[in-house]
Amino acid sequence: MTPNTERDWSLPPAKSNAALAYERLRSAIVSGELGPGERLTEVAIAERLSVSRTPVRDAFARLVQDGLVRAAKPNGIEVVDPSAEFVDLFHIREAVEGCAARLAAMRATEEEIAEIVRLAAASRQVEVNDLAARARINAAFHHAIATAAKSPRLERLARDFREIVATPHVLRRYSPDESRRAMDDHGLIAAAIVARDPDAAEAAARAHLHQAYSRVLAGAASAPAA
Repeated sequence: MTPNTERDWSLPPAKSNAALAYERLRSAIVSGELGPGERLTEVAIAERLSVSRTPVRDAFARLVQDGLVRAAKPNGIEVVDPSAEFVDLFHIREAVEGCAARLAAMRATEEEIAEIVRLAAASRQVEVNDLAARARINAAFHHAIATAAKSPRLERLARDFREIVATPHVLRRYSPDESRRAMDDHGLIAAAIVARDPDAAEAAARAHLHQAYSRVLAGAASAPAA
């Protein structure tokens, strides 16, 4: 199977072709544009991106390290199904973002705390049915906490797991009531960070993500077989 030829695969200027190819492919995989099992080759992707095969080869290598693709015989790679690691992804994210909330409560500046509070309020105001807006604000809220943790390595880990797990596709599994409760959780996390209470911040963040895991797991279990 080849990528959707109707989509715009042109690259904007500025960054290196290898970085741009990686970002474009990662985005396509995380968003579901390139689905599990889809086969990709250097030649086909290079043609779509209008670049040489070298930056595509570099992008493939980074995606293999990310665990988003794997080698496929006789050549090329194939997109990995992240649902095969569903339990691991959620539990690792819970631990990583719980730690981020703890560190944010200890290290955040007043400006960073104000931004976290603002995003928590914004998440409660967004329309439940607007999945794109919910995903965008949710990502911004968790990113603000990870940034305030002042740990670049932790921030990268949090971003990587969030991009794979917290997508509109996952949010679609929530009922309206579950969505509202999840958005209310942001207020609890923000309040603990405002109070500079590391224990409460980590507990609130972990409880929030554990509930998210439970909701998605329940939704997957009740979904009809394909």
